[in-house]
Amino acid sequence: MTVDDLAEIRSIREAKVSPDGERVVYLLSSTKLEENKRESDVYAVPTKGGEAVRLTETGKCSLPRWSPDGRMIAFVERGEEGKSAITVMAPDGKGKRKVWEYEVSNASLGVSTVGNTIEWSPDGSRIAFLATLEPYDKDAKVKVITRLQYKAFFGNSDMRRRHIFVVSPLGEERPTQLTFGDYDEHSISWSPDGKEIAFVSNRTGRADLNMHLDIYAVDVETKEIRRITESVGAEYYPKWSPDGTKIAYTATTRGNTSNESTPEDRHIWVVNSDGSDPQDITGDFDRPCTAPYWSPDGSRIYFTISDRGRTPICSVSPEGGDVTKVKEGACRYGVLDSGAGKIVYSMSDPRTPGDIYSADLDGGNEVKLTDYNGFLGEVELIWPEDFSFKSSDGWDIQGWLYKPADRDETKKYPGILSIKGGPSGMGGWSWNSRGQLLAAQGYVQFGVNYRGSSGYGQAFTDAVVEDMLGGEYRDNMEAVDYVLSTRDYVDPERLGVYGGSYGGYLTNWIVTQIHRFKAAVSISSISNLFSQWGCSALSSWVEVEIKGLPWEKLDLMIKQSPIMQADKARTPTLFIHGEKDHDTPIVEAEQMFAALKKHDVETVFVRYVEEGHGVRRKPGNQLDVMRRMIAWFDGHL
Repeated sequence: MTVDDLAEIRSIREAKVSPDGERVVYLLSSTKLEENKRESDVYAVPTKGGEAVRLTETGKCSLPRWSPDGRMIAFVERGEEGKSAITVMAPDGKGKRKVWEYEVSNASLGVSTVGNTIEWSPDGSRIAFLATLEPYDKDAKVKVITRLQYKAFFGNSDMRRRHIFVVSPLGEERPTQLTFGDYDEHSISWSPDGKEIAFVSNRTGRADLNMHLDIYAVDVETKEIRRITESVGAEYYPKWSPDGTKIAYTATTRGNTSNESTPEDRHIWVVNSDGSDPQDITGDFDRPCTAPYWSPDGSRIYFTISDRGRTPICSVSPEGGDVTKVKEGACRYGVLDSGAGKIVYSMSDPRTPGDIYSADLDGGNEVKLTDYNGFLGEVELIWPEDFSFKSSDGWDIQGWLYKPADRDETKKYPGILSIKGGPSGMGGWSWNSRGQLLAAQGYVQFGVNYRGSSGYGQAFTDAVVEDMLGGEYRDNMEAVDYVLSTRDYVDPERLGVYGGSYGGYLTNWIVTQIHRFKAAVSISSISNLFSQWGCSALSSWVEVEIKGLPWEKLDLMIKQSPIMQADKARTPTLFIHGEKDHDTPIVEAEQMFAALKKHDVETVFVRYVEEGHGVRRKPGNQLDVMRRMIAWFDGHL
């Protein structure tokens, strides 16, 4: 596999099944490398399999949604200067017309875009959507900041609030605004009788300081709002039951959650639609759950879980009880929709970037609906080895290893430790472009789900709190020891390490603690918890992990900042960062780069001007990162 192959990979998302269960609409994203951009268009394919049909051609589409009678498809088309338009068309793509053009806030508070942002009313007479009417001067030379959360994923937030609107699909009238005030709404869901829209909002008056997200419902006619849930945790993804008597949602029970550190107790809950009797129906299931989807008869709720590198599709009764695994394997599943007796889901594995499948509600009669990356069948791809070992303090640590396909049994190969971001989330049985590329270049890449990762239970996730860079560091170093002791083809004298985001944070720490690595690549990293707390959009994440505020935990803040031990660094390090990154601001790389330079450590700093966190806005930049990373390792290993 080569870096150029990455530009040919197409990805699929936002699949929705038609009301009659006969077709699926979805978004297909592809790369136009000559213009350094990605395009997304709407396609449709029969649920029984067959030829897909392209329905749009602008490359600026998202959020396709079937009308309840299946006679129209609504979608959002991105316009110029922060505007988008709700557009409708016939199922064959004909008769497109713009319903309404509206402003889109760039506020990125971790949850402002979670869940549904556009949905048809049950009778098809209206479309609900999230938007803002507040004016914004993007060319202003002076900006007055009044909110703590004034930074977005990419650049500064415009701080405009998102509210709920409804509009006729005929486009004959202006939209009606349903919610108002100094709040954001998201995750909208119409009640089956069309009288209310459920949504999620933080209405504590301190939305920038906590994650107390609750479910509300607004009356479409009177605009009156009633509260449905009340907790110290966070609720997401409300979905009405088919008969309208209940609402399923995901929620946490603990209040110490942040944008980046959600507890493992993100379970499926069900509450009566009047707000009474909320029940955690997966309470005994020590794994995080994703958005719920009701079966058409309301007897089952479908979702996926994170479990030891896999994400099986599961179902449970609304009353609780045993959780049934509907689809499971060495892969990643994602439920995209359910309806008309079908579930539609994505599936990716280490050799497959991802395709869409349909199946009966019990998982039977599976049909693969798309195959856009068939060219990879002609590329020699690696199926990784999984391994596990017991950490020095008793945790079970799981990892995956990619080795060259044409490995010579008589030779040793350079090894590269790959450190995932997080600390929550997990690696595993999914597409890994860097693992494939490095193996193709003659490297052995390996990485683990260190403590703090998702998919291994609440205690494992909590093990990182107040101990960042402690147990995680040991888990990664013991992973290197384990690989070297069990794979004699890995050369202990030619080791490299890289990581992005939290993985970059760990990479920065590693180069100050040990000199076993000959080269390091630190991407979108953290070096100083003080500046990360004060300059990033994720200050709450720092507070959660240290269990306090910086001035209350000075010793811990200093101890867990790699910059404070930069005088020990010796490893040649390449820093890669986006200049508009507000998750881990570029000042983090600037400080570490300067510190290493001051101590005569070989180091290079690559800055991407029009990039945010992870350097993934522009496809050409993503490819450039891979080429630079490979060249850095080639030059040092």
